[in-house]
Amino acid sequence: MAQLPKFELEPYVGAYIPLRDLISEEVSPVGQVTGSQKEGFALGGRLTFWALGPIGFEGNFVYAWSDTELSAADTSETTSGNVWAGDVRAVWRILPGPIGIHIDGGIVYIGRSGDAYEDVSEGKSDVGGVVGTGLRVKLPGLFAIRADADAYLYQAQFTAEGDPEPSEKQLQADIIISAGLVIGLGL
Repeated sequence: MAQLPKFELEPYVGAYIPLRDLISEEVSPVGQVTGSQKEGFALGGRLTFWALGPIGFEGNFVYAWSDTELSAADTSETTSGNVWAGDVRAVWRILPGPIGIHIDGGIVYIGRSGDAYEDVSEGKSDVGGVVGTGLRVKLPGLFAIRADADAYLYQAQFTAEGDPEPSEKQLQADIIISAGLVIGLGL
């Protein structure tokens, strides 16, 4: 492990998969209202600092192009609504070597943008936790291929402009599956 670079940069592509509805509540006189974020394409990057052999720290940013769907009674409307996340986490290489496995966890700040959130006065961003696992395959030189599965866990609650009542809090679990090229910076 002494020959491994201390800093690594990884641009990656992936899929954003939300597992829970953002809004699911009974609203009078409309009835059941459901709002959900849809699956989407994700693009991101991370910078990792290997501080203590198999223990490292990384900063990560990901942006997911997505839509939202709002359903009430017999109607539904789909609107653009993107999600982004920035996080810091600790990484532990539990199986170092040419083919390695790692686990990680940390704190995430999640934000939303797009037409779906235009009339939201509060709740466009949340703080939560992130946990993940991944596989890494060493390539010649200072390169590797890395694949990760990360779970973002947080509470979502929205307040629309002009509405004093916020929506009910909903526990969210968003998954991002990604793969990218790791570039050792050799610093």
